[in-house]
Amino acid sequence: MSDENRLDRIEALIEALAQKVDSNARAIEASRQEFLDLRQEWELDRSRLYEMMANLASAQANFYQAQASFYKRLEEADRRQERFERQQADIAEILKFLTQQNRPQN
Repeated sequence: MSDENRLDRIEALIEALAQKVDSNARAIEASRQEFLDLRQEWELDRSRLYEMMANLASAQANFYQAQASFYKRLEEADRRQERFERQQADIAEILKFLTQQNRPQN
């Protein structure tokens, strides 16, 4: 085999290797860009998730505040009901007393 033929083969191999390196570099760059896009999308999704969690926590706080207010009003209604029942009992006693006084005694 002549040196010139050998040199041509080496040059062809170098050219093929350069093409593979170039192809690999493009594939790596495409993968890198895809990774960066996915990472940006992931960060956006994570940010949205945190925002939703904050909104949920706020909604829960509002719910518990409304629930506490409801129970306070329920307690107040119970107190009013008890006071009303006592007043009714007092009125019943007064009516009973007045009815007994107005009855003719035999």
